[in-house]
Amino acid sequence: MQATPLTIPYKQIGDLSLYIDIYSPTTDADYPVPAVIFFHGGGMTVGDRTSWLPIWLCKRTTAAGFAFISADYRLLPPSTGYDVLEDVIDLFAFLAHTPRLGTVHIDSTRLAVAGNSAGAMCAFLSVGHANPKPRAVLSLYCFGGDLMSPFFLLPKTEPFFNGYEILDPAEFSEFLFPKSESLAPIAQSLPTCFGPDSPTPGMPSNARMRVVRLYLQLGVFLDYWTGCHEPSVSAALRALLPEKGDESGPATIDPRLHQALPPTAHTIFPELLVNSEWPPVMLIHSSNDPAVPARGSRVMHARLLDAKVETTLRIVDSNHHSFDLNDGAEKAFGEVFNEAIDFLRAALDVA
Repeated sequence: MQATPLTIPYKQIGDLSLYIDIYSPTTDADYPVPAVIFFHGGGMTVGDRTSWLPIWLCKRTTAAGFAFISADYRLLPPSTGYDVLEDVIDLFAFLAHTPRLGTVHIDSTRLAVAGNSAGAMCAFLSVGHANPKPRAVLSLYCFGGDLMSPFFLLPKTEPFFNGYEILDPAEFSEFLFPKSESLAPIAQSLPTCFGPDSPTPGMPSNARMRVVRLYLQLGVFLDYWTGCHEPSVSAALRALLPEKGDESGPATIDPRLHQALPPTAHTIFPELLVNSEWPPVMLIHSSNDPAVPARGSRVMHARLLDAKVETTLRIVDSNHHSFDLNDGAEKAFGEVFNEAIDFLRAALDVA
Protein backbone atom coordinates (compact mmCIF):
# COMPACT_ATOMS: atom_id res chain seq x y z
CA MET A 1 0.00 0.00 0.00
CA GLN A 2 1.46 3.33 -1.07
CA ALA A 3 2.11 5.82 1.70
CA THR A 4 0.65 8.79 -0.18
CA PRO A 5 -2.31 8.37 -2.52
CA LEU A 6 -3.01 10.41 -5.61
CA THR A 7 -5.67 13.01 -4.75
CA ILE A 8 -7.83 14.52 -7.48
CA PRO A 9 -11.18 16.36 -7.55
CA TYR A 10 -14.13 14.51 -9.07
CA LYS A 11 -16.74 17.22 -8.61
CA GLN A 12 -17.05 20.97 -8.05
CA ILE A 13 -20.09 22.63 -6.42
CA GLY A 14 -19.51 26.37 -6.32
CA ASP A 15 -16.44 26.80 -4.09
CA LEU A 16 -16.68 23.26 -2.71
CA SER A 17 -14.44 20.57 -4.21
CA LEU A 18 -15.08 16.87 -3.66
CA TYR A 19 -12.00 14.65 -3.90
CA ILE A 20 -11.00 11.06 -4.28
CA ASP A 21 -7.80 9.41 -3.06
CA ILE A 22 -6.48 6.71 -5.40
CA TYR A 23 -4.25 3.95 -4.04
CA SER A 24 -2.56 2.08 -6.88
CA PRO A 25 -2.15 -1.70 -7.08
CA THR A 26 1.15 -2.78 -5.55
CA THR A 27 2.27 -4.23 -8.89
CA ASP A 28 2.41 -2.03 -12.00
CA ALA A 29 -0.17 -2.86 -14.65
CA ASP A 30 -0.28 -1.63 -18.26
CA TYR A 31 -3.91 -2.69 -18.57
CA PRO A 32 -7.20 -1.59 -16.98
CA VAL A 33 -7.56 -2.77 -13.38
CA PRO A 34 -10.66 -3.29 -11.20
CA ALA A 35 -11.28 -0.92 -8.34
CA VAL A 36 -12.91 -0.88 -4.93
CA ILE A 37 -14.63 2.42 -4.13
CA PHE A 38 -14.77 3.16 -0.41
CA PHE A 39 -17.11 5.55 1.43
CA HIS A 40 -16.17 6.69 4.94
CA GLY A 41 -18.32 6.60 8.06
CA GLY A 42 -19.18 9.43 10.45
CA GLY A 43 -22.94 9.28 10.72
CA MET A 44 -23.26 11.38 7.53
CA THR A 45 -22.29 14.49 9.55
CA VAL A 46 -18.49 14.33 9.85
CA GLY A 47 -15.39 12.94 8.15
CA ASP A 48 -13.81 12.90 4.72
CA ARG A 49 -12.07 10.42 2.40
CA THR A 50 -9.21 9.98 4.90
CA SER A 51 -11.42 9.24 7.92
CA TRP A 52 -11.80 5.80 9.49
CA LEU A 53 -9.92 4.30 6.56
CA PRO A 54 -9.75 0.48 6.84
CA ILE A 55 -6.06 -0.05 6.20
CA TRP A 56 -6.58 -3.82 6.18
CA LEU A 57 -8.94 -3.48 3.21
CA CYS A 58 -6.76 -1.01 1.34
CA LYS A 59 -3.68 -3.22 1.74
CA ARG A 60 -5.48 -6.37 0.66
CA THR A 61 -7.18 -4.83 -2.36
CA THR A 62 -4.05 -3.19 -3.73
CA ALA A 63 -2.06 -6.39 -3.13
CA ALA A 64 -4.74 -8.27 -5.10
CA GLY A 65 -4.23 -6.00 -8.10
CA PHE A 66 -7.13 -3.60 -7.51
CA ALA A 67 -7.07 0.14 -7.20
CA PHE A 68 -8.56 1.41 -3.93
CA ILE A 69 -10.48 4.69 -4.22
CA SER A 70 -11.71 6.60 -1.15
CA ALA A 71 -14.24 9.35 -1.79
CA ASP A 72 -15.61 12.52 -0.24
CA TYR A 73 -19.34 13.23 -0.24
CA ARG A 74 -21.39 16.11 1.13
CA LEU A 75 -22.32 16.04 4.81
CA LEU A 76 -25.50 16.66 6.76
CA PRO A 77 -26.39 19.45 7.48
CA PRO A 78 -27.06 21.45 5.39
CA SER A 79 -26.92 18.79 2.68
CA THR A 80 -29.43 15.96 2.61
CA GLY A 81 -29.54 12.38 1.42
CA TYR A 82 -30.49 13.64 -2.03
CA ASP A 83 -27.20 15.55 -2.22
CA VAL A 84 -25.27 12.50 -1.03
CA LEU A 85 -27.00 10.39 -3.69
CA GLU A 86 -26.13 12.95 -6.34
CA ASP A 87 -22.47 12.83 -5.28
CA VAL A 88 -22.43 9.02 -5.46
CA ILE A 89 -23.97 9.04 -8.95
CA ASP A 90 -21.54 11.74 -10.14
CA LEU A 91 -18.55 9.83 -8.79
CA PHE A 92 -19.41 6.75 -10.82
CA ALA A 93 -20.03 8.87 -13.92
CA PHE A 94 -16.64 10.52 -13.38
CA LEU A 95 -14.89 7.15 -13.17
CA ALA A 96 -16.67 5.93 -16.31
CA HIS A 97 -15.57 8.97 -18.29
CA THR A 98 -12.13 9.43 -16.67
CA PRO A 99 -10.66 5.93 -16.56
CA ARG A 100 -7.04 7.15 -16.42
CA LEU A 101 -6.25 8.35 -12.88
CA GLY A 102 -2.59 9.27 -12.82
CA THR A 103 -0.73 6.10 -13.75
CA VAL A 104 -3.72 3.86 -13.02
CA HIS A 105 -6.19 2.84 -15.71
CA ILE A 106 -9.52 1.90 -14.11
CA ASP A 107 -11.73 -0.79 -15.64
CA SER A 108 -15.13 0.79 -15.00
CA THR A 109 -16.86 -2.50 -15.83
CA ARG A 110 -15.27 -4.05 -12.74
CA LEU A 111 -16.10 -1.81 -9.81
CA ALA A 112 -17.01 -2.88 -6.28
CA VAL A 113 -18.15 -0.65 -3.43
CA ALA A 114 -17.42 -0.74 0.27
CA GLY A 115 -18.36 1.48 3.17
CA ASN A 116 -18.09 1.49 6.92
CA SER A 117 -20.92 2.64 9.18
CA ALA A 118 -22.73 5.50 7.39
CA GLY A 119 -20.50 4.92 4.37
CA ALA A 120 -22.34 1.65 3.80
CA MET A 121 -25.43 3.75 3.02
CA CYS A 122 -23.50 5.36 0.14
CA ALA A 123 -22.46 1.91 -1.05
CA PHE A 124 -26.08 0.73 -1.04
CA LEU A 125 -27.25 3.88 -2.84
CA SER A 126 -24.70 3.27 -5.59
CA VAL A 127 -26.24 -0.13 -6.31
CA GLY A 128 -29.68 1.39 -6.66
CA HIS A 129 -28.71 4.35 -8.82
CA ALA A 130 -25.13 4.50 -10.13
CA ASN A 131 -23.97 3.82 -13.68
CA PRO A 132 -21.88 1.77 -14.13
CA LYS A 133 -23.44 -0.46 -11.53
CA PRO A 134 -21.04 -1.97 -8.96
CA ARG A 135 -20.50 -5.71 -9.13
CA ALA A 136 -20.22 -6.29 -5.38
CA VAL A 137 -20.94 -4.55 -2.07
CA LEU A 138 -18.93 -4.90 1.15
CA SER A 139 -20.82 -3.40 4.09
CA LEU A 140 -18.95 -2.87 7.36
CA TYR A 141 -21.17 -2.34 10.45
CA CYS A 142 -23.74 -0.53 8.39
CA PHE A 143 -25.59 2.50 9.65
CA GLY A 144 -28.87 2.82 7.78
CA GLY A 145 -29.84 -0.70 6.79
CA ASP A 146 -33.05 -0.27 8.76
CA LEU A 147 -33.84 3.45 8.72
CA MET A 148 -37.51 3.17 9.64
CA SER A 149 -36.80 1.57 13.00
CA PRO A 150 -36.99 2.65 16.66
CA PHE A 151 -33.22 3.27 16.72
CA PHE A 152 -33.64 6.13 14.25
CA LEU A 153 -37.10 7.33 15.25
CA LEU A 154 -37.52 7.15 19.03
CA PRO A 155 -36.16 9.90 21.33
CA LYS A 156 -33.70 8.68 23.98
CA THR A 157 -33.37 9.90 27.55
CA GLU A 158 -30.56 7.59 28.70
CA PRO A 159 -27.08 6.93 27.23
CA PHE A 160 -27.43 4.77 24.12
CA PHE A 161 -24.39 5.46 21.91
CA ASN A 162 -21.09 4.01 23.13
CA GLY A 163 -22.19 4.89 26.65
CA TYR A 164 -21.75 8.61 25.98
CA GLU A 165 -23.75 11.22 27.88
CA ILE A 166 -27.10 12.59 26.75
CA LEU A 167 -26.46 15.84 24.89
CA ASP A 168 -27.92 19.28 25.50
CA PRO A 169 -29.51 20.45 22.21
CA ALA A 170 -28.90 24.08 23.19
CA GLU A 171 -25.18 23.51 22.68
CA PHE A 172 -25.75 22.52 19.04
CA SER A 173 -28.22 25.15 17.86
CA GLU A 174 -26.33 25.87 14.62
CA PHE A 175 -26.85 22.25 13.56
CA LEU A 176 -30.56 22.20 14.35
CA PHE A 177 -33.32 23.24 11.98
CA PRO A 178 -33.94 26.00 10.96
CA LYS A 179 -30.47 27.43 11.72
CA SER A 180 -28.84 24.43 10.05
CA GLU A 181 -30.27 25.58 6.71
CA SER A 182 -27.86 28.55 6.80
CA LEU A 183 -24.70 26.44 7.03
CA ALA A 184 -22.38 26.34 4.02
CA PRO A 185 -22.16 22.99 2.21
CA ILE A 186 -19.24 20.90 3.43
CA ALA A 187 -17.62 17.63 2.43
CA GLN A 188 -14.51 17.58 4.61
CA SER A 189 -14.73 17.79 8.41
CA LEU A 190 -12.02 15.90 10.21
CA PRO A 191 -12.97 13.88 13.33
CA THR A 192 -10.58 15.63 15.70
CA CYS A 193 -10.31 15.07 19.47
CA PHE A 194 -8.87 17.03 22.39
CA GLY A 195 -5.23 16.33 23.22
CA PRO A 196 -3.68 14.92 26.42
CA ASP A 197 -3.30 18.39 27.99
CA SER A 198 -7.02 19.08 27.74
CA PRO A 199 -9.41 18.64 30.70
CA THR A 200 -11.27 16.17 28.44
CA PRO A 201 -8.52 14.28 26.57
CA GLY A 202 -9.72 12.05 23.78
CA MET A 203 -13.18 13.61 23.64
CA PRO A 204 -14.40 15.10 20.34
CA SER A 205 -13.18 18.63 19.66
CA ASN A 206 -15.14 18.85 16.40
CA ALA A 207 -18.79 19.41 17.28
CA ARG A 208 -19.85 17.58 14.13
CA MET A 209 -18.65 14.32 15.70
CA ARG A 210 -21.58 14.52 18.10
CA VAL A 211 -24.23 15.86 15.75
CA VAL A 212 -25.44 12.48 14.50
CA ARG A 213 -25.70 11.32 18.12
CA LEU A 214 -27.88 14.34 18.86
CA TYR A 215 -30.14 13.60 15.88
CA LEU A 216 -30.51 9.98 17.01
CA GLN A 217 -31.10 11.09 20.59
CA LEU A 218 -33.92 13.39 19.45
CA GLY A 219 -35.26 10.79 17.02
CA VAL A 220 -35.00 13.20 14.08
CA PHE A 221 -32.14 11.87 11.93
CA LEU A 222 -34.55 11.22 9.05
CA ASP A 223 -35.68 14.85 9.05
CA TYR A 224 -32.12 15.85 8.16
CA TRP A 225 -31.60 12.91 5.78
CA THR A 226 -34.74 13.75 3.80
CA GLY A 227 -34.88 17.50 4.42
CA CYS A 228 -38.50 17.08 5.59
CA HIS A 229 -38.73 19.12 8.81
CA GLU A 230 -42.11 20.81 8.50
CA PRO A 231 -43.95 18.56 8.83
CA SER A 232 -41.43 16.18 10.39
CA VAL A 233 -41.09 12.91 8.52
CA SER A 234 -39.64 11.37 11.69
CA ALA A 235 -42.76 12.27 13.66
CA ALA A 236 -45.00 10.80 10.96
CA LEU A 237 -43.08 7.52 10.97
CA ARG A 238 -42.74 7.44 14.75
CA ALA A 239 -46.52 7.51 15.13
CA LEU A 240 -46.73 4.24 13.16
CA LEU A 241 -44.20 2.28 15.24
CA PRO A 242 -45.33 -0.45 17.65
CA GLU A 243 -45.98 1.08 21.06
CA LYS A 244 -42.89 -0.43 22.69
CA GLY A 245 -40.59 0.04 19.72
CA ASP A 246 -39.43 -3.57 19.61
CA GLU A 247 -35.98 -3.71 17.97
CA SER A 248 -36.02 -7.50 17.81
CA GLY A 249 -39.04 -7.75 15.54
CA PRO A 250 -39.11 -9.12 11.99
CA ALA A 251 -37.16 -7.64 9.11
CA THR A 252 -40.31 -6.86 7.14
CA ILE A 253 -41.21 -3.20 6.74
CA ASP A 254 -44.72 -2.11 7.67
CA PRO A 255 -46.28 -0.86 4.40
CA ARG A 256 -47.75 2.06 6.34
CA LEU A 257 -44.19 3.32 6.84
CA HIS A 258 -43.61 3.27 3.08
CA GLN A 259 -46.78 5.27 2.56
CA ALA A 260 -45.83 7.85 5.18
CA LEU A 261 -42.67 8.72 3.26
CA PRO A 262 -42.71 11.32 0.50
CA PRO A 263 -42.50 9.28 -2.76
CA THR A 264 -39.16 10.86 -3.68
CA ALA A 265 -37.65 9.73 -0.35
CA HIS A 266 -37.82 6.09 -1.42
CA THR A 267 -34.76 6.80 -3.58
CA ILE A 268 -32.56 7.41 -0.52
CA PHE A 269 -33.73 4.56 1.73
CA PRO A 270 -31.45 1.57 1.04
CA GLU A 271 -33.90 -1.00 2.40
CA LEU A 272 -36.47 0.15 -0.18
CA LEU A 273 -34.04 -0.20 -3.10
CA VAL A 274 -33.35 -3.92 -2.75
CA ASN A 275 -34.42 -6.08 -5.67
CA SER A 276 -33.34 -9.24 -7.47
CA GLU A 277 -30.92 -7.33 -9.70
CA TRP A 278 -28.57 -6.44 -6.86
CA PRO A 279 -25.01 -7.80 -7.05
CA PRO A 280 -23.55 -10.02 -4.31
CA VAL A 281 -23.42 -8.36 -0.90
CA MET A 282 -21.28 -9.19 2.14
CA LEU A 283 -22.19 -7.62 5.47
CA ILE A 284 -19.92 -7.63 8.55
CA HIS A 285 -21.02 -6.36 11.96
CA SER A 286 -19.95 -6.80 15.58
CA SER A 287 -22.22 -8.83 17.83
CA ASN A 288 -22.45 -6.18 20.55
CA ASP A 289 -22.03 -2.96 18.62
CA PRO A 290 -22.50 -0.17 21.22
CA ALA A 291 -23.13 2.55 18.64
CA VAL A 292 -25.08 1.06 15.73
CA PRO A 293 -27.11 -2.10 16.43
CA ALA A 294 -26.35 -5.16 14.33
CA ARG A 295 -30.07 -5.27 13.54
CA GLY A 296 -29.42 -2.95 10.61
CA SER A 297 -27.14 -5.50 8.97
CA ARG A 298 -29.46 -8.38 9.88
CA VAL A 299 -32.46 -6.60 8.34
CA MET A 300 -30.55 -5.77 5.17
CA HIS A 301 -29.38 -9.39 4.93
CA ALA A 302 -32.95 -10.66 5.34
CA ARG A 303 -34.28 -8.32 2.65
CA LEU A 304 -31.52 -9.41 0.28
CA LEU A 305 -32.35 -13.07 0.89
CA ASP A 306 -36.03 -12.36 0.23
CA ALA A 307 -35.04 -10.79 -3.09
CA LYS A 308 -32.91 -13.85 -3.99
CA VAL A 309 -29.69 -11.83 -3.91
CA GLU A 310 -26.42 -13.63 -3.12
CA THR A 311 -25.55 -12.38 0.35
CA THR A 312 -23.32 -13.28 3.28
CA LEU A 313 -23.65 -12.00 6.85
CA ARG A 314 -20.76 -12.26 9.30
CA ILE A 315 -21.42 -11.28 12.92
CA VAL A 316 -18.08 -11.13 14.71
CA ASP A 317 -17.54 -11.40 18.45
CA SER A 318 -16.77 -7.83 19.49
CA ASN A 319 -18.03 -5.04 21.75
CA HIS A 320 -16.80 -2.28 19.44
CA HIS A 321 -18.43 -0.42 16.57
CA SER A 322 -15.41 0.04 14.31
CA PHE A 323 -13.83 -3.16 15.57
CA ASP A 324 -11.65 -3.56 12.47
CA LEU A 325 -9.79 -0.29 13.18
CA ASN A 326 -8.72 -1.23 16.71
CA ASP A 327 -5.26 -2.42 17.75
CA GLY A 328 -5.06 -6.19 17.44
CA ALA A 329 -7.84 -6.35 14.82
CA GLU A 330 -5.65 -8.18 12.32
CA LYS A 331 -4.95 -10.97 14.77
CA ALA A 332 -8.54 -11.18 15.99
CA PHE A 333 -10.38 -10.81 12.68
CA GLY A 334 -7.82 -11.62 9.97
CA GLU A 335 -9.81 -14.61 8.76
CA VAL A 336 -12.91 -12.45 8.22
CA PHE A 337 -10.78 -9.82 6.44
CA ASN A 338 -9.41 -12.52 4.13
CA GLU A 339 -12.92 -13.77 3.46
CA ALA A 340 -13.94 -10.23 2.50
CA ILE A 341 -11.13 -9.86 -0.05
CA ASP A 342 -11.87 -13.33 -1.46
CA PHE A 343 -15.49 -12.20 -1.88
CA LEU A 344 -14.36 -9.12 -3.81
CA ARG A 345 -11.89 -11.09 -5.95
CA ALA A 346 -14.59 -13.52 -6.98
CA ALA A 347 -17.07 -10.77 -7.83
CA LEU A 348 -14.51 -8.86 -9.91
CA ASP A 349 -13.17 -11.96 -11.67
CA VAL A 350 -9.68 -11.71 -10.22
CA ALA A 351 -7.86 -15.00 -9.88
